[in-house]
Amino acid sequence: MVICNKILTLTELRNWTLLILAIIGAIITIRTYINSIKQRKIDNTFKTLDFLRRHIGEKEIEKFIELFQANNELKGIEHNKFVFDDGREDTVEYMFSEGGCGNGEIHNMVELLNLISPTLKNLEESIIWFEYGQIMSKIYDWTQYLENIEEEKGKTFYSDFNTYMRKNKLKMLLPMKYYTYGE
Repeated sequence: MVICNKILTLTELRNWTLLILAIIGAIITIRTYINSIKQRKIDNTFKTLDFLRRHIGEKEIEKFIELFQANNELKGIEHNKFVFDDGREDTVEYMFSEGGCGNGEIHNMVELLNLISPTLKNLEESIIWFEYGQIMSKIYDWTQYLENIEEEKGKTFYSDFNTYMRKNKLKMLLPMKYYTYGE
């Protein structure tokens, strides 16, 4: 009987040891999986940044700066107007039209942002926001204005980008790179 109790005790000890090792192995496996997901998210974020940098060049950024300054409400300019240094005026409604003040550069930036907007939730948003936050925020002001006008006609205007910004703009109070300041 004493031998049976010792065998049960050794069997029980072995089973408990196997259970503890299995739990430790499961914890290590889960942590490795979570870390690989985080790393993949960061890798995809930098691939997206590379994509954006290849398509949003100096010419587009210079056009954004020019329009940002021409649409500066601190100068008393209306929300939907652009007043340029040379006295020329334009409106947000015509910015995206052929020959409008956006000259195609802003339209291309909005198309890119609209294209990547559905995937931003799967990326490290703070990195994207740091690089393009000011551009995204100001462009959202313009596209939201246009969306409100088009909504009356039953049309949507850059719906993926506007939906993303509507849901996330308030939480995006993160540091960002400033391309220009309101003067």
